[in-house]
Amino acid sequence: MTIQSSLAESEFSLPATLVDWPWKRRLNPFYHQARAESSARFRSFNAISPHAQRAFDLCNFELLASLAYPLESKDVERAGCDLMNLFFAFDAYTDIAVPHEAQQLASIVMDGLRNPDKPRPSGESVIGEIARQFSKISMKCASEVAHRRFIATFDMYTAAVVQETIDRAENHIRSIDDYFLVRRHTIGAMPSFVLLHFELELPEEVFEDPVIQRLENASIDMIILFNDICSYNIEQASGNDGHNIVTIVMHHKQLGLKEAIKWTGDYYLKLEKDFLVDLKSVPSFGKTLDVEVRRYVDGLGNWRSNKAKELYCFLGKFLRHHPYVAQT
Repeated sequence: MTIQSSLAESEFSLPATLVDWPWKRRLNPFYHQARAESSARFRSFNAISPHAQRAFDLCNFELLASLAYPLESKDVERAGCDLMNLFFAFDAYTDIAVPHEAQQLASIVMDGLRNPDKPRPSGESVIGEIARQFSKISMKCASEVAHRRFIATFDMYTAAVVQETIDRAENHIRSIDDYFLVRRHTIGAMPSFVLLHFELELPEEVFEDPVIQRLENASIDMIILFNDICSYNIEQASGNDGHNIVTIVMHHKQLGLKEAIKWTGDYYLKLEKDFLVDLKSVPSFGKTLDVEVRRYVDGLGNWRSNKAKELYCFLGKFLRHHPYVAQT
């Protein structure tokens, strides 16, 4: 696979990922029904302009959920579709927001998620109603632990997105380590991972285990690296590449574009190996729990095998930087 840089007339090869990856692409059997229902709900909000809505429909973000949650029930599959649309809406609004506006949007979203039975105030951004309906309808299948973890991780996601708007306003380029600390939340992976155990009864001790945490972080970081490479060209063309690993590596390691992409690819391949090694070291939590833990970690591996994420990342960035995306 190659990526064309608008900064130089040359092509750069991406690493041969997933060559020995154990997880193959699978589609949730409830995909078509869930997509139709989720798309209809999102369209009813009139959250984006008609022009952007047509482009949004072509992108089919529900496909991402259907590939990311191939073994989940109809209710979880529908929740996954609705979650992808909630992510898109929040990103679309905050991508063009200044820091105080992004903070207001984050507060509205979190209030909607925490208070699904509270009517949204008149004149408020529609993002509040999108979040409220997601919490009231889409999260009804979540276990108590999953519900609590979803709210906590989505809160971290919105806070990190606000931080990204601050960095953007200040033209701040983070160090590589600091970037990952923020990007692991702005990528939205942790709330997405929670849906993998929506209907499981996994206790907190599972998520506090260091091996499980390493698997989660490795899966997230692989998604970050590949997505950042995919979206780099369109981000730098729009002057919005400050939160992209390629830009950050070029800046801090004094590398050219080709070398920065190679560094990113090499790091990605290391994470692939680390993930597979840690997969063999998952401890036992008891016979009953072990089955559910295995299903969860399989879900983490499957997320990276989901090639739709590259399409999601590229088309999502294109739409969010399109001048007709957000209603004003």
